[in-house]
Amino acid sequence: MKAKLILFAISLTISGFIVAQSSNVQIMDILVSPVTMIDTSTNLPMQTNGENLAILCKTNDLASVENVIILFGTSENLGDVITVNAEIVENDGAYYLSIGNEMQKLQENVISATIELSQQQLEAYNFITMYVIDNAEQQSNHLVFTK
Repeated sequence: MKAKLILFAISLTISGFIVAQSSNVQIMDILVSPVTMIDTSTNLPMQTNGENLAILCKTNDLASVENVIILFGTSENLGDVITVNAEIVENDGAYYLSIGNEMQKLQENVISATIELSQQQLEAYNFITMYVIDNAEQQSNHLVFTK
């Protein structure tokens, strides 16, 4: 009986530790949509060799998000086609998504990124997996979009 109680206490401690390690930041409602880029000098669509995709989701706590990870893959949770690691930057109370050399201003608790894919990348991916890493270096839940 004592052995069962000790095992029960250990399992509660371990499960409590595992729960404590998960992020409080949650993301929801992934949306993926093609984007037509417009040339501002001619007001005509720009010719590209691939396609631009807008990827959006909501979060419950934008202030706690440090990085946004977007995986384009042949399977869920796999970035074998392309992996995007973007940083959330705060400036005077406004939040921006920094991807490469571009800064995209974020509105309310919506994370939005525009990613350019080549025709080969566009044809190769089957899934887009998105998650965030919070300021405690913990991963949020994962959202998956299926092509």
